[in-house]
Amino acid sequence: MDFSEILTQWSALVGMAALIAVIINILKLTGLVKDGDAQTWSAGLNLAGLAVLFILRVINPNIDLGQVDEQMGSLAKTAMVVIGYVSQLLASKATHLAVKNVPLIGTSLQVKEPGEPEQYREQMARRVKGSR
Repeated sequence: MDFSEILTQWSALVGMAALIAVIINILKLTGLVKDGDAQTWSAGLNLAGLAVLFILRVINPNIDLGQVDEQMGSLAKTAMVVIGYVSQLLASKATHLAVKNVPLIGTSLQVKEPGEPEQYREQMARRVKGSR
C-alpha cells in the first residue's frame, strides 16, 4: 500500500472530517481554540488522523474504513445535537438575564424577589400599571 492510496482513503472519510469540525467547535466553545486558530487546529487534527490511518493500515490492513467512517459520522451527529442543546440552554439563560427588568417582558409575578429593593419593585409595578 502506497502513501497516495492512503491519502485517497483519507479524503473519502467524510465522517472523520465532520468529527474533526465538531471537535474544533467544542474546543472553541470551551475557549481552548481562538477564532483565528481554527484552521491551524483543523490542519493539525487532519494530520494526526492521517497518521492514525497509516498506523491502522500497517497494523490491520483489512480494517473496514467504511464502517469506521460511519461510526465517526454518527458520533459527530450526536455531538452536534448535544452542542445545539447546550447552546440553546445558554442562550435562553442569557436572554432571561437581558430582559429580566424590562417592563411587561421581564416582569416577575413573584411577590418578593430576594435582593431587590422595595422601592424598585414598587417603581416597576407603577410602570406596568401605567403601560396598560
